[in-house]
Amino acid sequence: MASEALFGGMTAAEIDRQYNFRKLVPEHPAYFARWQAESEAVRARLGGRYDIPTGPHPRQRADVFPAGEGTPVLVFIHGGYWRALSKDLHSFIATPYVERRVAVVLLGYGLCPDVTMDELCGHAQAGLDWVFANAASFGGDPRRVVVSGHSAGGHLTAKLVSENRDRVAGGIPISGLYDLEPMLGFEVNEQLRLDPDSARRLSPIHAVPAPAPLLMPALGGLETDAMHRQQADYALAWAAQGNAVREIVEPGADHFSVVDRFAEPGSLLFEAALAMLKDA
Repeated sequence: MASEALFGGMTAAEIDRQYNFRKLVPEHPAYFARWQAESEAVRARLGGRYDIPTGPHPRQRADVFPAGEGTPVLVFIHGGYWRALSKDLHSFIATPYVERRVAVVLLGYGLCPDVTMDELCGHAQAGLDWVFANAASFGGDPRRVVVSGHSAGGHLTAKLVSENRDRVAGGIPISGLYDLEPMLGFEVNEQLRLDPDSARRLSPIHAVPAPAPLLMPALGGLETDAMHRQQADYALAWAAQGNAVREIVEPGADHFSVVDRFAEPGSLLFEAALAMLKDA
């Protein structure tokens, strides 16, 4: 029976208990509604360049929030289990960074099942390529690009840092999924269409480069045991290649409120991210 099959050493029922974030945080609709409202206000107030094409797919778009000349660049990739949400919910992240002279770029990408996971990862790479090619046009320094993202965006962040290790200054994957094998036993795979081979090939934990820039994986202290294992195992794999790594566990944060902490001056995560950007 499917419920008895093991995916990454877990049954499908256990995977649901550990990885069904919306079920684990039933108030998630309130987060999304607030993020949307705050982001609309930020876009009206901050000014910037919105919905810039970074590829042919209609969701391959970037929003840019400049912060002056010669500034570091924070690239942020949204979550949603590779099948939901958008960059438009996350403009609120920009304000505290722009106020501290960090340019912010939000990247969009096609969602499963409209695109395959390979195509989706290609969209993220195309977005990052656009940032490097165009950073100077909005005052950003292409030598000081730090990539970040949440959940599915954390997975994409890890892939991009590994595959662009000579170009990026660092990575901050937040609540990332670095081993995709458990997804084979989760309901989202109806849209992702992963098989054992693609799940392994697209898992950042199996493709850690050396040398590589500083990685700072982060998650909320209230997240599940499986998510803490994902982060700890990935940090160990990164360090095992001789790379610098600093784990962040944001106290009292769940899978969604950790995004708020990323944009909250004074929080452990925000201050660590800002320090990485300023040191880039």
